[in-house]
Amino acid sequence: MHEAMTEEINYNKGYDKGWADAQEHLSKKFEKAILKAKLDSYEKGYRAGANQLSNDPCVCGFWGRSHSNKIVSDWYDDCENGK
Repeated sequence: MHEAMTEEINYNKGYDKGWADAQEHLSKKFEKAILKAKLDSYEKGYRAGANQLSNDPCVCGFWGRSHSNKIVSDWYDDCENGK
């Protein structure tokens, strides 16, 4: 009886450890896949924005005029005017 209980306890510990290791492995693999997709999407968007014909790069680092962000538009105007 005591041996059966000890065997079951050790089996459960091993099973739990194996399960935890498998989950950790899968989570790392999934995290790498998500990170790759995120970086690829960011790079694609960055390239599309930088290569847009209506964008005129400025020495201040802003790409074109942004009508959705007044502060950036003002900075861009100041940069173009040499302020």
